[in-house]
Amino acid sequence: MRLRAILDAFATGPRGAGRPVRVWPADETLWLRENGAWRPRAARHVLHALASLGSRGRYAAHAERGVKILTGPVSTMALPDAEAEIRFVFHVTPLGYGEAAF
Repeated sequence: MRLRAILDAFATGPRGAGRPVRVWPADETLWLRENGAWRPRAARHVLHALASLGSRGRYAAHAERGVKILTGPVSTMALPDAEAEIRFVFHVTPLGYGEAAF
């Protein structure tokens, strides 16, 4: 199954201009910037949603058929496997360190 087909099958929320689907690894920096997740508090919320597979305010994550879908206020990103998830977490983790617990 091609990645685009996976993204189409698992993307949550409205499609089209309202909530575009981003592709890992090409669009992780774009996804973080457009969803405001480069701020330390927002980065922690993203990490919490990804770790607990639930909603954390404006950010949510869920898993379907081995793909994790991370939804932000502006766009959605699919992490197709565990390696992609680990790389994404390492990309976000420095932004989520050094602040009070959320």
